[in-house]
Amino acid sequence: MEIKSINLPTLHNEEHFQIQKEFKELVEVNGAIKLNIEGVFNEYLPVYAKEEEALNLVRKSANTGPIELADKDRDEVVNGLTANVKSQLKHFDEEKRAAAARYKILLDQYGDIANKPYDDETAAIHKLVLDSRGSFAGDVSILTLTDWVNVLDTKNLFFQSLKNDRHSEAAKKTLARMKTERVDVDAAYKKIIKRVNALIVVNGPAIHDGFVRELNSRIDKITNTLAQRKGRSKKNGIKNNPEIKTDNKTGNTGDTEQK
Repeated sequence: MEIKSINLPTLHNEEHFQIQKEFKELVEVNGAIKLNIEGVFNEYLPVYAKEEEALNLVRKSANTGPIELADKDRDEVVNGLTANVKSQLKHFDEEKRAAAARYKILLDQYGDIANKPYDDETAAIHKLVLDSRGSFAGDVSILTLTDWVNVLDTKNLFFQSLKNDRHSEAAKKTLARMKTERVDVDAAYKKIIKRVNALIVVNGPAIHDGFVRELNSRIDKITNTLAQRKGRSKKNGIKNNPEIKTDNKTGNTGDTEQK
């Protein structure tokens, strides 16, 4: 038995920090001295702390100011549009009921748009607007939703412009710091993993068995997440973006931003 490998550079920032946080907690629960990794673990702790600090700065950059307000504005329009369609499902006019039923099928395809990651929501709204002005234009007209669609499009474009502007020199420096801290954490983490795996070869698995099983379970989960994301990217024809961005609408760090 040995600790499984994980492609750390492909993780979003939040994912990267989460697996490191779980790793750190596992070591503390099992005891660094008992695991015979006290020295390398003490080297790891300072760089872990620096990554946590850097991620908090990224989160703050992503979730404060005009961007957050602009996102809330478009969320309100999305939710209002959805509520309007839902109410017209019970309209006394049969034509409106039928149009609402058809349009709701379109909305359902996009799921809970307002709670999607930043980039996913932007893309979903853009496609919804295109559909609303295209094949569903007749239903939009019947339901008198043209103004809703226009306002949603305007607010979505405004949000995207703010988000693009956010990639100022200061924001880039913050993200660059996070990238640097991750490299240092990866090196310290790999050093510990190498030592644990070597100790297992020399001394057998008894001391490290529980620790390794717990860590591998967590690695399996994040590996599955990576595989699913890779599958979705291939399906959508999207190449992996090596740029490390922030991981949320509160922070989905990596190539997608989440709420």
